[in-house]
Amino acid sequence: MVLVSDGAVEELSGLLDPTLRVPLYTQLEDALRTRIDDGRLAAGAVLPPEPELAERLGVSRQTVNQALTNLARRGAVTRRRGVGTFVARPFVEQPLDGLYSFLRTLLAQGRLPATRLLGNRITVDSRASPLLTGGPDGLVYEISRLRLVDGEPFVVETVYLGVGCGEALPRERLTREVLYDLLRECCGVEVTHAEETLRPVTVEQPEASLLGLQVGEPVFLVERTGYAGSQPVELRRSVIRGDRYRFRVRLEGHTLGEAGPADRRAP
Repeated sequence: MVLVSDGAVEELSGLLDPTLRVPLYTQLEDALRTRIDDGRLAAGAVLPPEPELAERLGVSRQTVNQALTNLARRGAVTRRRGVGTFVARPFVEQPLDGLYSFLRTLLAQGRLPATRLLGNRITVDSRASPLLTGGPDGLVYEISRLRLVDGEPFVVETVYLGVGCGEALPRERLTREVLYDLLRECCGVEVTHAEETLRPVTVEQPEASLLGLQVGEPVFLVERTGYAGSQPVELRRSVIRGDRYRFRVRLEGHTLGEAGPADRRAP
């Protein structure tokens, strides 16, 4: 565990000017964010406790708390009750311009991925069974995995497949290879496209414990249906840390259609 240096704290103190019209908490927030972005405050570094930091900066504890709260909301720092405030690691950014693999995204960004297999079983699921078998009580194969980034838990993932295909997948390879590559090799299934939705939710147990979060903290719920041609072959639910993950979409201006009647009435 690396502590933020005394020199860094002294430098911050010299940047705060109570005579400016900009609130002190905003000045402190901006100064910390600049140093996090340019690497002067390294990922994983621990900031002094709030009372100590406030005293050394010559400001109120409320000023420090407001600045750190704002930084935590923006994902620049991570706060753990009873542990401390840490400089957050960089976001994992997922482009949404095509069918993507979380493993390949991490490797392309120079991150260290890892996977733990939490369990696998034959079961009935209220959404996966009708989708994959055509019946509400059809048996499906469930695989649960914990995905890690640079050694930290990041995603709790549950995948549903047809029973025959699920049983054909080697357990040990599910922790290190792309699922779609295994489906192609072991099942002869080529995932051609997928439909995916994402929405912010609050985390519940047991995902909170697996991700190292408090119950009620924000996460993304991402749900994907994978298809081989017109046939659905996969249902996937991923609970992803909301403080370390972001999506990016390229929006082309020429695809913006003519406004319809309802659009023209809008202010």
